Amino acid sequence: MKHTGVTLKDIADELNLSVYAVSRAINDLSGVSKTTRAAVLKVAEDKGYIPNINARDLRKGLHHSVSLLTAGMSNPYYLDLISGIESIFQIRGENLLISDIAIDGHYSESAESLLLQHVLETRPGGIISTLGLSDSSRQRLREWKMPVVFVDSTPGSTHEDFSYVTTDNKDASNKLGNHLAGHHFKRWLLVIYPSVWNSRYIRESGLRQAAARCGAAIRVLECGNDQFSTRKALDGFLDHDKFQPDVIIAGNNPILLGIMTALQARAIEVPDDLALVAFDDFIWSDLLKPRITLVAEDSYGIGAKAAEHILALIDQKQDRKGGDDDSKPDGKPQMTMGPIHQTIEASLKIRESCGCRYPTGAA
Repeated sequence: MKHTGVTLKDIADELNLSVYAVSRAINDLSGVSKTTRAAVLKVAEDKGYIPNINARDLRKGLHHSVSLLTAGMSNPYYLDLISGIESIFQIRGENLLISDIAIDGHYSESAESLLLQHVLETRPGGIISTLGLSDSSRQRLREWKMPVVFVDSTPGSTHEDFSYVTTDNKDASNKLGNHLAGHHFKRWLLVIYPSVWNSRYIRESGLRQAAARCGAAIRVLECGNDQFSTRKALDGFLDHDKFQPDVIIAGNNPILLGIMTALQARAIEVPDDLALVAFDDFIWSDLLKPRITLVAEDSYGIGAKAAEHILALIDQKQDRKGGDDDSKPDGKPQMTMGPIHQTIEASLKIRESCGCRYPTGAA
């Protein structure tokens, strides 16, 4: 019969051994006979003993967990991102621990600081962050010499010493803007999240440039990074602002949902009354009526690349243990991997919501 909470002492008491001997047997270390090791492993299996890998690895200076900092898990973007990370981690036997900085899309720097403190207390091997983080948080990570890879957002204006993997948002904005220009839309409304998600800067600037090229007017409506604040902000805009858009651009999935809810309540038909497009494609977008024209990010690929990079940084840090900053433990110089800055191309999935009669595939 298996029991929960079995300790090394329980096994040692049953076999009349020391805890030290049991520990060495379970961890396949020298100093115990084959017969003793076999007996220990048999009792451990019978009792359902589960080793404390974190405690063991901390003693050895090893790490088998990475923390993922998300910023609003209600965004379907994270589902493919996490799948991409896990596709690499499962091969290596690494664990992914997820912590959400901005629950339901609501961010505060104090919440970020507190969450980062809790994450660091667990001593992860590294951190993958979907938010650029505050200056003070990034400085804390530097002081801890923590391996970090940023995804989706780049780490602020001074990011040269951090690795990141993100969508090529400049190219994505150009593709979307050029398509809107081809429809001759003249009044664009971009509904987008706050600038703490710094992918906003590139998306907004790219669309502003595209609007300028085709002589369109563009307005920006900032909302929270969630559907409810989006609907409230859009309702207020449509009720009180004289600017009446002929196309609305949603900054991401939660914002798109808020926009669609607001338009439905007003009986505004897409695309007959106005067009609707968005960033971040999602798996069930083809089930909507009308189907929404969306920028499709390779979030799975971004996650996989981020996982590869963070594991390489962790391995490099582990290899350097026992030596100084410029040498291996044997004193010989070693190659040091610098920060990796990688952008991945997005595609434009053209569907009916922009006014195209039939889906035409990727642009």
